[in-house]
Amino acid sequence: MRVSATGRHRGIVISGVIFSYFDVFDRQPTKAELIAFVEKLPLRHAAFVISRINLALRYAMQDHGPANFGKVQEMLIAGHIDDEILGLLKARFPTERCDKRPVFLPQNLLSVFRIVVTHCDPLPAPKEQEDESVRYAIGRACLMMNSLLFTQDEGRALKLGTEDDRRVALMTQTIAGFELTNSPKADHLMPRLQVMYRILLRDPGVKSRIAVECEGFDFEREFNDLISIPLERWLFVIFAIYAYFLQGANPVDPHPEYMLINPENFCGKSGITRAELDIVLATIAIPTEQLKSSVENETSTDPRHDFVAFRSRPLLTVEQGKVLPVDLAFVLEKCHTGVQWTLHDKLAIKRRQTVFNAWGVLFEEYVHWLLEGMRTALPITYIRAPKWKHSKGESFDGILLQGDVLVPAEYKGGFLSRGARYSGNSRLLLTELNGKFATGCDQLADKIGSLFAEDDTVRKELEELPLDHFRSVLPVLVLQDHIFRVPFLNWYLNKQFQERLRHYRLRLGVFIRPLTVVNIQDLESMVHSAEGGNFDFIYALHHRTVRDEHVLSDLMDTLRQFPQFGKNPSPRIKKVLEDVQEDWSSYLFPGSEESTDLGI
Repeated sequence: MRVSATGRHRGIVISGVIFSYFDVFDRQPTKAELIAFVEKLPLRHAAFVISRINLALRYAMQDHGPANFGKVQEMLIAGHIDDEILGLLKARFPTERCDKRPVFLPQNLLSVFRIVVTHCDPLPAPKEQEDESVRYAIGRACLMMNSLLFTQDEGRALKLGTEDDRRVALMTQTIAGFELTNSPKADHLMPRLQVMYRILLRDPGVKSRIAVECEGFDFEREFNDLISIPLERWLFVIFAIYAYFLQGANPVDPHPEYMLINPENFCGKSGITRAELDIVLATIAIPTEQLKSSVENETSTDPRHDFVAFRSRPLLTVEQGKVLPVDLAFVLEKCHTGVQWTLHDKLAIKRRQTVFNAWGVLFEEYVHWLLEGMRTALPITYIRAPKWKHSKGESFDGILLQGDVLVPAEYKGGFLSRGARYSGNSRLLLTELNGKFATGCDQLADKIGSLFAEDDTVRKELEELPLDHFRSVLPVLVLQDHIFRVPFLNWYLNKQFQERLRHYRLRLGVFIRPLTVVNIQDLESMVHSAEGGNFDFIYALHHRTVRDEHVLSDLMDTLRQFPQFGKNPSPRIKKVLEDVQEDWSSYLFPGSEESTDLGI
């Protein structure tokens, strides 16, 4: 079975297979059989076990301390796979490595969690004497679920049709799993949080631009009015919750006392008030009966892929107001895109598009901040929103220049809809890709075609930027939605770009390279490496398109081939992290002179 697993913080993607029930017992379980097996478990105890496993996995995936993905899999197998299954696995697969062929991944855990919430009895309290049997039952359930994550029809789709058809089928089948296993990392989200919400939103120019372009929208004002807490304090409380659970996540040094948050004593001597905590929990926690209702009302998407009910409210209220994390990565995500979605859910329907538009402007300003403020010895120049020479209108969102290489770029802060993300339907996925994001491909192709037209009577020019000496054009599309790190997405959007570019006759002497699609986390990694070790990311991107004209290769695999990539931290980002750590510590522990480690 093809799935995705993740490695180090730079976003390493490892494709492989997972152990399934079929591998052990030579038969395919049914969903009804799995439900009948799981429904006998007490809900609260099963939820505790799944949450513990998820914490260990997410800790390893964030690459904290000595824990690593393979070692954690070994520990989880030892604690959750019974002797019968373990003996069969060792006999049949004596040389398999746990990091290459895991049992536990977020997708199967959340899928089993869905069954637990909808079918198990919520009343019995966890009993210590039943812990081993519940752990082994959850381990067996995960193996059974692994056999149900991939259907025969999906297998046939990977064998039939043209090569392009098979690539689209694989992209559709893996896009949701890649989003889960390659979740955003804390060492990226925290600086992004600081810059977007605490620097840019306080910049008068950025605030004014958002207000002008988005019907007077003001993020901080709207958030405070709708949620009844300042945006900054909401973010700090959520990160405090994340940091709390993280303390109990390391399976090498377990601290089960951090498995639950009790609102009665969580605030302690910190700067968090009980009123603030209650407001935050009202936006990210959900009682089991409400979660059950949300899950049961999902009808238009594939339950193997759609975990929006868990992602929207990643804390489960289990007893006496206490909460546990359903998925630690979902808690962390609240510090970034959670701001937009929290506003979205509170706004009147007719105003929801406004928050999307405002988010797009803020995202574009963030990319400008990254590139415009880049401090490196490399001869790279960034031009923000260059203008056409005669019309004075904006051409590209931004341009990078290095030698005879021109890098025109467009930035898209939008999201795929729930149906396109999680239906498992390639038609829905491609329709939305073409409608929302291929427009960026068309914009790049049209503008490049106009700049380098063979006919000089129709050729456009950029203000204060002669183009005669450029020999190579490297178009880049920067996307915000983390789900777009899936394989073949770059290949597909480049096909749309090339198809559009064919409409233009270009002057001789200029070579238009294939489109490069860059997710925001990967752009951050490139800029950080350029600042920390003078990593020449323009050369690296150009190198990839020369050697891989269909851009089928994984971008991060290419970047890691260069020794300067990821070698040293960016001084600018290090300063941002130090600032947020200082602010976070002073908020949590007012009056203390000690700084608290964020754990990132």
